[in-house]
Amino acid sequence: MKNVNALGQPYSDRELKGLKDLEIAQATILQTLQENKRESKNILQKTAIDEAVLESIGDGLVVMDKLGVITYVNPALERMVGWTSDEIIGNSIVDTLILEKEKGEKVSYNEEILSKVLAGGIVVADLTNPFYHVRKDKSTFPISTTVSPILLEGEIIGAVMTFRDITKEKEIDKTKTEFVSLASHQLRTPLSTINWYTEMLLSGDVGVLTEDQVKYLKEIYRGSRRMVSLVNALLSVSRMDLGTFVLEPEPTDFAQLIQNVITEQQFHIGRKMLVVSSTFQESLPLINADPKLLSMVVQNVLSNAVKYTPDEGSIDLTLALTPNKEAIRLTIVDTGYGIPKKQQGQIFTKLFRADNVREKETEGTGLGLYIAKTIIDNSEGKLWFESEENKGTTFYLELKVVDSAHPPA
Repeated sequence: MKNVNALGQPYSDRELKGLKDLEIAQATILQTLQENKRESKNILQKTAIDEAVLESIGDGLVVMDKLGVITYVNPALERMVGWTSDEIIGNSIVDTLILEKEKGEKVSYNEEILSKVLAGGIVVADLTNPFYHVRKDKSTFPISTTVSPILLEGEIIGAVMTFRDITKEKEIDKTKTEFVSLASHQLRTPLSTINWYTEMLLSGDVGVLTEDQVKYLKEIYRGSRRMVSLVNALLSVSRMDLGTFVLEPEPTDFAQLIQNVITEQQFHIGRKMLVVSSTFQESLPLINADPKLLSMVVQNVLSNAVKYTPDEGSIDLTLALTPNKEAIRLTIVDTGYGIPKKQQGQIFTKLFRADNVREKETEGTGLGLYIAKTIIDNSEGKLWFESEENKGTTFYLELKVVDSAHPPA
């Protein structure tokens, strides 16, 4: 900085201070510009990395706003569905990316997905209950998908959907199911033979047995019967998974069916000294259901209540019309061990048994409630529960009544 001005006169102290402040301001502005440039470069680099990550994801990715308008899709989705991003972005997901259920029924985004997600929920479809995506050429493929809300400062501004093609997994699962079905069929014949001959021996048809022989044969018979029950359960599950489990609905007296199941459970109820009460509303209409399969459902739910309720506990059954009188609801309340809260979401899955009952009751396949839920879902009914560990469980089973004006075919 020069000590004289343009006229060759020396600067005053005030002028010298002003010049110094100006130089400092210029240096500060230059430094700020350089920092902004570096920050912009970092942002651009981070953005490029984020875009590269999104572009590299192998699963399909769709981002939509809260109105369901698609704002982003990744290349993996384009490859899977046959649509380009230009054809998809800006359009409503309801009309563009169409999902179906296994039987070809269209999935309503507004009712089943968007409304739930935009309320803060998460929609998951996996191998056990997949959606099928419709490609541009109208062909379909099964997908495992998760749809989650996008939050910004606590507000839901849209949703993100990720999914992958599980065609190979479905084929493998089908192969395993076919093997289980075949094996179950083959096992039934020798097990029936074992049961038949054991019954003959126990009844004394081939001579008098000693006390020890009777004891051992009863153990054989008990184990064989348990194996038959397991094989039948596996066969039922394989038929459901293969789609060969046929429902034959007919007008059915639900109250009488339940009473028959309770009678069948009397031995186990008496052995544990349980108090079982039943209250049936009078003059109940018939329901439209397959009586054999519905008996299996009630048997599975009630036997669980008996099995997982300690000695001298209680089980209450109530059967009544729903408030709108369009369905009949069976309520089964027990004072049993209950279901741990963290495991309640798994209760209707295959081979699941809660941790708190494994040591108390070693027997059990973990298939009964899966079978029951599948049958009821395919009967256009509802099956759900409420439970608290160490306080008991309440199961609800709801089925539509027969419309007298339009009886079932």
